[in-house]
Amino acid sequence: MTLLSVIVAATIWSWLDRILVPLLRWAHGSHIRLRVTLVLCVIVVFAMAIITIGVWLWALIFLQFAVFATLEEGVYYSLVAFTTLGLGDVIVPFEWRLLGGMVGANGFLIFGLITAMLTDGMRGVIRDQQ
Repeated sequence: MTLLSVIVAATIWSWLDRILVPLLRWAHGSHIRLRVTLVLCVIVVFAMAIITIGVWLWALIFLQFAVFATLEEGVYYSLVAFTTLGLGDVIVPFEWRLLGGMVGANGFLIFGLITAMLTDGMRGVIRDQQ
């Protein structure tokens, strides 16, 4: 599942790259703040897509193995674990606790990739400015 979410993130990152290059060209003569705002907004939308897909993939695994009674519970737990928030109001049954930790590790990895996306996007804005 972690590998699948990384593949999804890499695919979305390549789509993002295809969108950012023309966007930066279009905004070339514009003020730097406009470019930064545009790039950040686009990256945030793509980042949220990556997180949402990752959470839903884990929720569907939980549903497939009947870890939780409802899909809503699986999505909620996946979101809380994926973001490493770990509220503890919904917990996985004892026999699935290692899978719960894997969701958190997967989320931690994906947030690192999203940080790289933001850095790469901002580097493109700065490089275009020079």
